[in-house]
Amino acid sequence: MPTKSAHLTIDDSASNQMDLRVLELARRGIQAVWFCRGDHLAARPAAGIHALHAGQILGNHSWDHPKFSTLTLDQARDQIDRTDALLDSIHRKAGVERKIKLFRFPYEDRIGSAEHHGALQEFLRSRGFVLPDIEGVEHQGFLQHVAENDVSLFWTYDTEDWTLPSPDSPDAGRKLASVLERMERDDPQAGCGLARTGREVVIMHDHDHTAGLWQVVLQGLLSRGLQFVPLV
Repeated sequence: MPTKSAHLTIDDSASNQMDLRVLELARRGIQAVWFCRGDHLAARPAAGIHALHAGQILGNHSWDHPKFSTLTLDQARDQIDRTDALLDSIHRKAGVERKIKLFRFPYEDRIGSAEHHGALQEFLRSRGFVLPDIEGVEHQGFLQHVAENDVSLFWTYDTEDWTLPSPDSPDAGRKLASVLERMERDDPQAGCGLARTGREVVIMHDHDHTAGLWQVVLQGLLSRGLQFVPLV
């Protein structure tokens, strides 16, 4: 299968599986952006430090994963600032420079109204968050975000690993097969398939309960020709 470049992004860190997943990526020479929930990272700061020492990138994914369209601007700013202060502290403790400030909205729920959305984007820019220049993406949803000058980092392919149960669930085999089958199915309208042209920005999730199924999904992506390259 032909290879194509991709960036790996991982939401909802830090889980109790993060250290093992960082080691798996290090073994494969893959850098990912780990979008961290402040409450999860506060509970496991050592996992964030370990990730930084392994060359991973930590991003901001709010404090406790609310729907931003339901928040006041003051509440939204607090979600971002509290998490960002923690990320700064983790970088200082790790002795690693924070090279780039990246943000992703929980659930990609970013627009309450045009004014609310604009104010949030302006706030993110004022805090130094940027949307990295990613060349070669052809996914229309991603390009629409860029055209709208959104700072938040969207994706081109959702693995839907968030649908997976724990490995000991009776449903685990069927659910895993469905996640892997989506990678093969050529149905862009349904968000399925990796055969299209253009660079990919892939989203996975750092959830406690999925345990080793996470590594199976990662291998599925690699087996379908994705070559993960550093974002920064």
